[in-house]
Amino acid sequence: MPTIPAVMQTPEIPVEKIVRSRRKTIALEVTPQATLVVRAPHRVPQAYIDRMILEKSTWIKKKMAEMRARPQAPVRLYEEGEVFWFLGRAYPLHYTDDPVGAIVRTDRLEVSRTLRPDIRNALQRWYVEEAKKEIAARCMYFSMMTGYSPTSLRITNAKGRWGSCTYKGGLNFSWRLVQAPLSIVDYVIVHELVHLRQHDHSKKFWAKVEALMPDYQRRREWLRENERLLRI
Repeated sequence: MPTIPAVMQTPEIPVEKIVRSRRKTIALEVTPQATLVVRAPHRVPQAYIDRMILEKSTWIKKKMAEMRARPQAPVRLYEEGEVFWFLGRAYPLHYTDDPVGAIVRTDRLEVSRTLRPDIRNALQRWYVEEAKKEIAARCMYFSMMTGYSPTSLRITNAKGRWGSCTYKGGLNFSWRLVQAPLSIVDYVIVHELVHLRQHDHSKKFWAKVEALMPDYQRRREWLRENERLLRI
């Protein structure tokens, strides 16, 4: 079969990147930015990937249109009163005269003025530390409940994936996830824990997720619809 270069045939479909790994099947993922990420096995030829993109072009364009129609990520100016999210609750930003350079969560997100020159990175570091505590605690709870135990747990700066499972049995979670409601955090954790036993997204995988979390589809849809709001 002749090679059909996807770039020439479908120029309206931007491919952000192709991620090759030990996986056995090809997955086409439309990102929140309405671009395409292809996940493929190491030995799959580029020509095969190109043909799949062309064959799935109608579905890809539809998903891209859906992504563009979803709520946009907020423009961050880091000004007094600007809202930041933590476990689904809104916290207005408030600058304080604390000389220690601390960030404290009360009914507001209180940030020392000394941090203002580097406020974006300071807030990210705060979110990372909070995510380590919250996500680790919830992961331990569901591990005890299911018997699925990861070999390691890392908090990452991933922007396109809320969680992932390594081939060695480790789990990774984006620190951005801790902005979402706890029910959504729990869904992502359960999703990745099940991957420790079921590595694909087959019917068997989703059946295991549903057995642990009967309303997982509602939580999954919330994350799909609101993920751009969780980006800072």
